[in-house]
This record gives sequence, structure tokens and C-alpha cells, in this order.
Amino acid sequence: MEYEVLELATEEECDSSTVSKRSRNSPPSRTANDQLLFGKTVKCLASEEKFLSLGCPHLDSVLRGGFVNRGITQIYGAAGTGKTQIALQLCLTVQLPIVHGGYEAGAVYISTEGAFPSRRLQELLRESNLTKKFNVTADIIFVTTIHGENTIQELENCIVQKIPHLMATRKIGLLILDSIAAPYRAGYSLNTFGDRAKSLWNIANQLHNLASQYKLTVICINQVSAAISFNNYEVIHPTEQPTLGITWANMITNNFYLCRTGDCRYLYTMQSSYLPRTHIEYRITGSGVSGVCKNK
Repeated sequence: MEYEVLELATEEECDSSTVSKRSRNSPPSRTANDQLLFGKTVKCLASEEKFLSLGCPHLDSVLRGGFVNRGITQIYGAAGTGKTQIALQLCLTVQLPIVHGGYEAGAVYISTEGAFPSRRLQELLRESNLTKKFNVTADIIFVTTIHGENTIQELENCIVQKIPHLMATRKIGLLILDSIAAPYRAGYSLNTFGDRAKSLWNIANQLHNLASQYKLTVICINQVSAAISFNNYEVIHPTEQPTLGITWANMITNNFYLCRTGDCRYLYTMQSSYLPRTHIEYRITGSGVSGVCKNK
């Protein structure tokens, strides 16, 4: 399995604040003591946290800047809701300057759903305002396609071994797995749920490690299955839930649900470490994904 190039400035680290000198009778600095006991302060951690813009001010406003570079962000929904469209757009925005919501870095795209949608990416590169305003290209989008009989083993090998090697040689700000569900859809039977749970845990644990070590935004696309029980909390299609069960669900940091009713598409915040429950309507055009402003 090889990476296909469809080629990255180092991450800004938290500035350590200097502790002012005190007189001999003054008590020790609480900040200094706290950092010795617990490591980084909340202020320091907040300064390390970055958000990857979606390239649309309406979407970024609802998401408070975009998708965070911490943990695993899951985007799930039925076919045709725009999951891959958002993933491709993020491959462009990650290249933007930091002041414009990007990371000035490249992207890794792991495709398990068949051929990578290169035609759609080329269309975005032609039509998107991002490419017209900034130096956005396909040269630093690294694509690998995983499929066949040993899909699950290849996926684990890719994430555990090959991705860290690429990270050591390239500046990568975004990792997309599209999708996490496909390898496990037919790779396990009812008698091997334990093996599936172990494999999912290994992959999720490595993704968390990569996000933490390299300050990556990690996006995992997931499919939906019918919900046996549900509540009707302002969700348009409450009978849909992400696939792969409780093991995978417990490893997710931020959860976003895409749904469609008629000609309207909606993005819902279902679970997030930094966002309340909210939603926004969006549309998909030749130039990309954009939010619908209701104040017009």
C-alpha cells in the first residue's frame, strides 16, 4: 500500500509565562507550584487548542472556529448527506494560514469506501474561493485506499505504523478516515465481536495518540444504523445512530450528525467537549459546503 500524492510550519507551543520575583517573605508562586504538581495550566492548554476552519463563516460561527485538534471528531449520517464533501473541504482549509483558520499543513486521507473522490476534489480546487484567495493545491494531500480481504489488518497497520512514519517526515495537520465503518461492516461475524472491539480500541487509541502528539485534527466518517430506542431532541431523523456500537462510541470526543430532509441538509452537534447542542442548515454546491444564514 502506497501513499498517492493528490506534498507542510511547526505547531505553535504554549508560551510559558514568567513568574515575577517575590520578596523573601512572600509566599511561593501558586502558578509555579501548580505547574510543578499538575503540569500545564488551563490557560496553557487553551492556548494549545486550535480549531480547523470549514472555510465558511456561518459554519465556523456555530462550531466556534471549526473542528478542534484534540481527540477524535466523528461525522456520521446517511448516504448523500455530505460527509465526504466536508472531509474534502477540510483538506483545503488545513492548508490555509493560521490567521485564517488553517494549520499551514497537509492532510492524510484514508479511503476505505472504494476509489478516492479525486474528481470532486479537482472540482473544489477549480471552483472554491479558497483556492482563488490562497495557495491551496492537491500537492500536500496524501491519499491511501484500503480495500480487499485484509482491510481491517491493513487499516490497523496504516494507522499504527505508516501514519507515524509519514508524520515524522511531513507536516500534517489533518487526518481523515473515510470511513471507519466500511472495514468492519463485513469483516466480522456474530462470533467475533470481541475481536472487533479490540481492533476498534487499538485504532481509536492510536488516533488519540496521534492527535495529542502532533496536534492533529482527526476526522472519522461513520455510517448510520437504525436506533432501537431514542429520544426526540430536535433531531430531524431520530431513528438513526452511528454504527460500531458502544466500544467505538466511548472513544469519540466530538460527535456531529448530518441529516437531510427534502432539499435541506442539517449539521447537528450531538456530543462535544466544547460545544452545546446546536444545529445549522448547510448546502453543497460546486464550490463547496456552506452554511445557510437565517438572518437574511
